[in-house]
Amino acid sequence: MMETKIINLLKKHEKKLPLTILERNLKANSNELLNLLKEMDEQNLIALTPDFNVYLIDQEPYFKGHVKMHPKGFGFVTNFHDLEGDDFFIPPVNLNNAISGDVVVYRIQKDNYQEHDPAIPPRFKAGVAEVSSREKEFLVGELKKSSDEKFLDLIPTDQSLSSFRVVMVNKKDFHLDANLLLKAKILRSEGRKLFVRIIKVIGNALKASDRIIAIAEEFNIKIDFNKNTLNEAQKVALTPDNQSEELNKRTKQSLIGKTMVTIDGVDSKDLDDSIGVEKIDDQHYRLTVAIADVAHYVQPKTFLDKEALMRGNSTYLVDTVIPMLPEVLSNGVCSLNPNEKKFVLVCEMVFDLTGKMVEKQIYESVMISVDRLNYNQVNEYYATKTISASKEVQTMLNHAFELHHILNKERIARGTINFEIREPKVILDDNANVVEISSRTSGESEKLIENFMVSANEAVATTIYEKELPFIYRNHGRPEAEKLLEWYATLINFGIDVKLTDKQKLDPKNLNHTLKQIDQQITDPLEVELLNLSLLRYMDKAKYGLINIGHFGLASKCYTHFTSPIRRYSDLIVHRYLKQYLVKQETDAWKLEQNAAFVEKASLIINDTEQSSIDTEREVIKVCMVEYMQDKVGQEFIGVVVTALKFGTFIQLENMVEGLVHISEFPQGTSYNEKSQSLITPQNKIYKMGDKVKVKLIKADLPTRKIDFQFVN
Repeated sequence: MMETKIINLLKKHEKKLPLTILERNLKANSNELLNLLKEMDEQNLIALTPDFNVYLIDQEPYFKGHVKMHPKGFGFVTNFHDLEGDDFFIPPVNLNNAISGDVVVYRIQKDNYQEHDPAIPPRFKAGVAEVSSREKEFLVGELKKSSDEKFLDLIPTDQSLSSFRVVMVNKKDFHLDANLLLKAKILRSEGRKLFVRIIKVIGNALKASDRIIAIAEEFNIKIDFNKNTLNEAQKVALTPDNQSEELNKRTKQSLIGKTMVTIDGVDSKDLDDSIGVEKIDDQHYRLTVAIADVAHYVQPKTFLDKEALMRGNSTYLVDTVIPMLPEVLSNGVCSLNPNEKKFVLVCEMVFDLTGKMVEKQIYESVMISVDRLNYNQVNEYYATKTISASKEVQTMLNHAFELHHILNKERIARGTINFEIREPKVILDDNANVVEISSRTSGESEKLIENFMVSANEAVATTIYEKELPFIYRNHGRPEAEKLLEWYATLINFGIDVKLTDKQKLDPKNLNHTLKQIDQQITDPLEVELLNLSLLRYMDKAKYGLINIGHFGLASKCYTHFTSPIRRYSDLIVHRYLKQYLVKQETDAWKLEQNAAFVEKASLIINDTEQSSIDTEREVIKVCMVEYMQDKVGQEFIGVVVTALKFGTFIQLENMVEGLVHISEFPQGTSYNEKSQSLITPQNKIYKMGDKVKVKLIKADLPTRKIDFQFVN
C-alpha cells in the first residue's frame, strides 16, 4: 500500500524528505503521489509544506499544530493529535516566520531554566520547524503617523500581529494618509517584518460606518459584487407582469386576493416571507406560508449563483446589511413589498386543534401582499387590539394568534427547548455613532412568525425525506450524555434541585421540565437567563448536511431551511430541489447523484460562511460597546458575573455591555475552582456566575476592543 511505503520511507530518513526524493524513491506518478500526500496531510498523518517538504507527524521529533500569537510577540501551539492537552510556549526566536493562525510543523525542546536546580521538574517549549499552511491571507489595519511623524505605519486591527512591523510593498500606488483603513494581502513574514500588498482603501477610521465595514473586511465578508453579477441581476430582474408566460402558468394556484401579509422589523427591506391564516371550521386552521421565489431569478451556475454560494448568506451589522444578492433582487423584484405582484413558492398546511399537521402541499404561485406590518405594530395589536390595518387583516391576525398558541403548546409537549434570551440592541445616530445600547427580547409577533416558519420548514423537509430524495437538512445533534450530566451538575452549585434521576436527565423531553425548575427556584430573571444560556455551551451547533439527523433543539425529526432564500443560500438550494422534484418531477438517477454531491460541497461552504457572519456580527457589537463606554471611564455600574475563569470574571451590565475584571484586580492568592466554576479569594469571598457586583469602568480601548472593570470595595 502506497501510504505505508511513504510512512516507512520517512521513518528511514529521520521523518523528513523533500517531495522530489520521495517521488524518486517510490517511482510513483507525480500527480497521484501529490494527491495522496494531500489526503494524508488532511488526516494529519504527515505535513506537506509550501516548499514541498514532507514530514512524518506525531512521531518524535515532529508534531503538527495551530499557532496562536500573543501581541507581545511570543506564541503557543496546539497539537492536532492532542487538542485537550496543554499548549506549548513558542519564544519569539523560535517562531521561524510563523504568524497567528498558521498550521506549523514543530519540535518540542526542553527548557534549560532548571539547569541550576535539578529538583525542579523539566519544562518544555516548542520551536517551529516549518510553516505548513497559512490560514490568514489578509489583514485590515489603520494608518497612523510614526512617533517622529515622518512615516505612516499600518497598524493591524488583529492584535496578534501587533508585534510585527508591516511593510507595504505597493504603497506608492495609493494616495495614503493618516486614519485611513486599509485591507492588504499578506505576502510573507521575515523575522518581525510582515510584507503585504495593499488591496483597497476601506475608508476613514474616524467614520463609524467605515469602521463597521472594516470589521466585515477583517472577517473576509465580501462587500462589493462583481460586475458580471450586477449586470446579470439587472437582466433577470423582471416583474411578473413582464413575464406573461410564467405568470399565466401560476394563475391556477394564485394567492392574489387572499389576505397575505409580511411581518418584519421596522427597517427590514429584504422581505422574503409572508403569512396568511384562515379558520376553516371549528376544528382546523389553514396556514399559508408564501416565500419569495428567488430560485426563479437565480439559476444554477450563473454569475449570480456562484457569488451567492461564495457569500453563503447575508450579514447584518447593526444598521448595515451586506446582502447575499444584489439589491435589485434582494430589496426589489424578490422582496414581497406591499401591493406588488410577486412570484412565490408556497407551503400550505392544515392543522387540527392539537397542533398536528393533517395536510400539506407545496406549489409555485403569485401573490400580492396586502400589508407590510412590523413586529412592533403586531405586538401592540395583540396587547391593545389597535392597529392601522383593514378588518380582514385584523381577523387574519386573530386567527394567526390562536394557531400560534396551539402550535406552541404542541412544541413544548414534544420537547422543543423553550427559553427567552435577550439580545443587545445598538442605536446609532445619523453618522453611525453609537448613542445607546439596550437589551431586547422577542415579543408575541416574533414568536408567532418563528413558529409558522418552523412549521413550513418541517413540512418541506418531511415531504422530501419521505420521498427518499437528496436534500439539504438543517441538523442539530443530540448532546452527548456526558455533557448533559455535566450541565446538570453545574446546577447543583446554584442550589437547584431538578427532581430527576440520572436516567431522566438523559431524556431530552425533561429539559423543559428542568428549565421550568430553574425559573421557579431562582428569583433573579438575569440569573435564570445565564443558566439557560449555559445549556447552549453543552450543545452542538446546528449545521447543514445531506444526511438528516433531526433537530434536537426543536425536537424535530426532520428539519430544513425554506423560508429565507433572499438571505440564505441553503434555502435557495431547498427551493431548487422542491421545483425539480415536485413541480418538474425530474428524478433521473444522474441528476440525483449531482444533487447529493452538490449538497455535500455547498454544506461545507455555507457552514463556514454562516460562522463567519456570526463572528463578524459579534465583533461589531463588541466594538459598538467599547465605543459607547469610552466617555464613561471612571463611572460605577451594577453588573452580574456572566462567567468566572482562571484569568478573571466577565461582567455584564444591565444594558448587556460586557467587560472583564482581570485576575490581577483580585487579591493575591485568589484561586480558581474548576468544579464550581468560581474564583475564591484568600478571604473566602466567592465569585461565580449570577453574582451581583458593583464595578468601576477603568478602560474602554478601541484598538484592542476590550472593556476592563475593577470591583468597587
